[in-house]
Amino acid sequence: MLGKKRRAGFQCLELSRQMNTIPTIFFSALLGTGWCAAAELYTREGEDPSFADVQKSSGGKPGEKFNRGGALGSRVHVNQELLEKQVGKPGPNPKDLGLHTEFSGGINRKEFAQWTRWYQEDGNVQIFRLFKGEQNIRGGEAQDGSPGRVEIFTHNLTVAPGTWREWEGTYTVIQPVRACIFQLFHEGSLWPFHIEMSGKGDLYFLRRHPVPGMEREIVMAKDMVGRSLGVKVRANGAEYEVYQKAPLDAGPWKLVTKGTFTKAKDNKISFRWGMYCGSKKGHTVPNDALLFVTGVTIR
Repeated sequence: MLGKKRRAGFQCLELSRQMNTIPTIFFSALLGTGWCAAAELYTREGEDPSFADVQKSSGGKPGEKFNRGGALGSRVHVNQELLEKQVGKPGPNPKDLGLHTEFSGGINRKEFAQWTRWYQEDGNVQIFRLFKGEQNIRGGEAQDGSPGRVEIFTHNLTVAPGTWREWEGTYTVIQPVRACIFQLFHEGSLWPFHIEMSGKGDLYFLRRHPVPGMEREIVMAKDMVGRSLGVKVRANGAEYEVYQKAPLDAGPWKLVTKGTFTKAKDNKISFRWGMYCGSKKGHTVPNDALLFVTGVTIR
């Protein structure tokens, strides 16, 4: 259980214990590490019930696709001043968005406040959380459950022939978990690529299917705990481009890669971001995870 607000130093100690990285005696040596930098970016207020208690309070049942019972959790308070020194002053979050959680899909914005265990906003910061041992129980639990997700998504975007849509945002890694943190979706259940996060905070591009003559996996940034990366995706329903740069870099975007994929049905695409730990049955979320996303712009 997580208690009332704590100073960043105590959060850093808590993180080091959770991750079993070093003995407490070496706590002072952590001050310049990514874990301490991450801990200084937020505090928590309140408690996070066990997954079993959340299931009970939600009133939902395993296998139920659209549980509307909600799942509340502690409040995350972002150190806005410190984060802005790292990513700049973010603009407002888009309004026309949906949410997927461990219990329910297709949640509309007016219901977001019922799901603070996994998703909340503090000012213009989108906050995504997962907890060790959880599952997506929409298809069942235990051996029928999967590690699951917390993801925000756009509703269908039309890309008339030759028309490109863009998604832009900045990721700040607080507590990493192996997960997909961005997906491009083509109508017709087609997924051209992912942007992935490793358990130690590396970020990389992954094509869903190998393409002869092209790298399937491209490292974008390593050891990103406590650090931030700007990402831009352009897509037109058949082609895509992925870019990156440091958040405060006023220079041009750096091309990561580009490619083509099966054309989106009816010229409809959507963007999805957050944390998706996969669909392998019988698995659970391997560790607590926390991710900030700021500056999301959809053009």
